Amino acid sequence: MDNFCIYPETLTHRLAILLITMLGILKMSYGQSCEINGERHYSYSDIKFILDKNKCANCHNGTNSTNQWMYSTYDDMFLESECNSKIIVHGKPNASLLIDKLNGGPTACGNAMPFGQIKMSDQDLLAIETWIEFGAPEYCISDFDQIKSILVNNKCNTCHNSAASWSFLDYNDIFNSATSTNCGGGIITKFDANASFLYQKISSLVDFCGEPMLVDGQKMQEGDIAKIRDWINAGAPESAKVLPVNLTEFTTDNIDDQSIVLNWYTASEKNTNLFDVQHSMDGIQFETIKSIPSKGNSGGNYNFIDQDISVGFNFYRLKIIDFDNSIYYSPIRVERIKNIDEIFQFYPIPTQNNELFTVEWYPTDGREKVRMNLMNIAGSQCASYIINNGINHFNFSDLKAGVYYISIEDYNFNRTVKKIVILDL
Repeated sequence: MDNFCIYPETLTHRLAILLITMLGILKMSYGQSCEINGERHYSYSDIKFILDKNKCANCHNGTNSTNQWMYSTYDDMFLESECNSKIIVHGKPNASLLIDKLNGGPTACGNAMPFGQIKMSDQDLLAIETWIEFGAPEYCISDFDQIKSILVNNKCNTCHNSAASWSFLDYNDIFNSATSTNCGGGIITKFDANASFLYQKISSLVDFCGEPMLVDGQKMQEGDIAKIRDWINAGAPESAKVLPVNLTEFTTDNIDDQSIVLNWYTASEKNTNLFDVQHSMDGIQFETIKSIPSKGNSGGNYNFIDQDISVGFNFYRLKIIDFDNSIYYSPIRVERIKNIDEIFQFYPIPTQNNELFTVEWYPTDGREKVRMNLMNIAGSQCASYIINNGINHFNFSDLKAGVYYISIEDYNFNRTVKKIVILDL
């Protein structure tokens, strides 16, 4: 029987094994499993691992009838939400409902994720954002030469070898419609395979303006179809050089509700001139609060401390400006500055029908949403709205001019009531 003593060399050996194992797990947690000409990116399996690690499968697993969205398969991830909003928009993380749910701020629909005001780590969030920016591929993204080989192996060049019949032998040709066709629509719509005529022709046996594109009478192999789909959704890159430029790190940290520190890191920068740090209180209207020059082609670490912060949600993004004045934006980061007393205010007062009306609501009990009722002077309810913790915008419409009251309730059914005045246009 083994005794309970561990000799020094045994302990050292076990610690070394433990360290190697932990490093392997860490690498597996955040590793980008794909590479195209030296440019690394994520695949669906990487993102599924991150979502599983954050316990998203507890609710989004197909067995919970209250949740329509699942991610157990790649196709499930792209179903419409109950809000009729796209969960994932290829190439646009900031337009994807998934990111809106995960970035730590109020969400346009439903509840923020994860529950309980737990915030996903910036590292995990950036991985998901980067995956979406690269087209949210199921598999590793191909370059044009690999796509060309797939089409040649499927004998597409037998018919498609000239401008008259559409040619794919040159990168620029693949985007041009055949001169002899009357079919409308683009051959390839970058970042949208479903809108691309090429993908429609190879992914279905249904006729899309002419006969289906078959290989010896058979549909193209599903693996080849998926690679073409992923390539189009990634922007149909000729090579890794034209894949989207991405930050390798972008984090924000709340320092004792007194300041917010932004850190970002770039592995390389080509033609980058400035990073404009932009701030917003509602996640919609941003203004530049600091411009920081690029460190050059080799990239590097950057940081900025914002001490001019406000109670509530503070949204940040980077406006990245190249020397040729082209502009693109980083994902959005959110930090909440806590308030001691509940804040419930709105403006402008008085307001008019169909005028943009803003409500700021910051509770102290951690609620993410509340129902706000609009009542007339007789106490009859005229309208009801769901407002998020933070800044909310909406319009009153078709109300008679006069005095109204807005009310909300807390967990103990204590009601806060305030008066507003609505004017005729």
